[in-house]
Amino acid sequence: MRQDRQDIMSERFNLDRLEQQPPLGSLGQSGKTAQPQRSGRPHSRPSRSFFLPTTDESAQNGPGWQRMGWRVAAVVMVSVSALVWMWGGADEDASASNSPATGSAYQDPWQQLATATAQADDAPLSAGRTAALSLAQCQAMLMSMLAKDPSGAWRLALQWASERPDWAQALVDPLLEPLWQRRMFDVMLQGLDQATGLELALRSAWMDATLVRWTETAPTQAANWAANWEAHRAAYGAAHWTAAGAASGNAAGPADGARPGAGGADLLAVVNDRWAHQDARSATVFASTLPPSIGRPLLTESLNRWLALDGLAAREWIRAQGATPALDASIVQHATQDELARQSPREAVDLVHRITDPSVRQQAQWALARTFRDIDPGRQDWQAMALTGGQPLPGDEGQASGSD
Repeated sequence: MRQDRQDIMSERFNLDRLEQQPPLGSLGQSGKTAQPQRSGRPHSRPSRSFFLPTTDESAQNGPGWQRMGWRVAAVVMVSVSALVWMWGGADEDASASNSPATGSAYQDPWQQLATATAQADDAPLSAGRTAALSLAQCQAMLMSMLAKDPSGAWRLALQWASERPDWAQALVDPLLEPLWQRRMFDVMLQGLDQATGLELALRSAWMDATLVRWTETAPTQAANWAANWEAHRAAYGAAHWTAAGAASGNAAGPADGARPGAGGADLLAVVNDRWAHQDARSATVFASTLPPSIGRPLLTESLNRWLALDGLAAREWIRAQGATPALDASIVQHATQDELARQSPREAVDLVHRITDPSVRQQAQWALARTFRDIDPGRQDWQAMALTGGQPLPGDEGQASGSD
């Protein structure tokens, strides 16, 4: 018990000594010494051991530790900034030393790739580049451009073909089938029509081939385009083609003057020829709607084809049209043939009498009478029906027919 009492007294003595000492930093903050605070209970045990700092001590020492921490952090930040600046300068010096100088043999591969890509992207937009490019490079650019911009690739190919006539077919021919499969027929034909400097023979061949493929796919659309093109050329003449020929060094155009000289439904003829082999009836009906100056030769061709394939249906269509000069040529060719005269002589006579031009009708009557005479000389009634409303066979032919 005595030992415990001595320990308690010793601990209280030490605690009183600590409380009587002024707090550190209190004089600098308030200007006077803080008074020690004592517990109201003279013999109370302290709430915590004196070996640990009290709340007042931690509060008093806190600002000092904070200032020291801020100083350490500032020193660290300054050191890191200096190191970053030193390393950045070294990297810039290294990149500057490694960058290719003018005339240097070293080239950065990434820079080469970026430069090549930029050149490839800008190449189609510039003119006259074929002088600095090979044929293989031009073909590769066109095929690459074809996937992104087919119309632009076609125009560029025609431009390069005008600049390099010796490369024309090698540049344009590989694009034909891909563009046909995309059914860009009108874009192709318009580009060919507007391109200057092309050789006329190549222009005509490419236009004909494109129209044939268009006719196989959509004949009505192809025929309408060709008809509008013919009407435009008839209205403005052949000035465009003459200028194109002059630009290509061939102002006179083709020797025969058929294309692209003045007049003639050459593009429509290409469409009609292919269309008549696919669907003669549709080709005939379309040709009958065209102006006579353009449509009459096409109508004759398609109608003759229809008469050869399905004469009965074609003759019914002829009778439904009435008397029209556009049908005279086909009637003459069909009605005076041996096949119809043998199978249906009365129908042959009826067709001949539908011819509107008197002189043409007279020639057809004589031709039909001779056909009847060759088939059966004894059938005078057939010859008489053929010559009804016209004149007898001229000269010795009439006398020989009467004597027989």
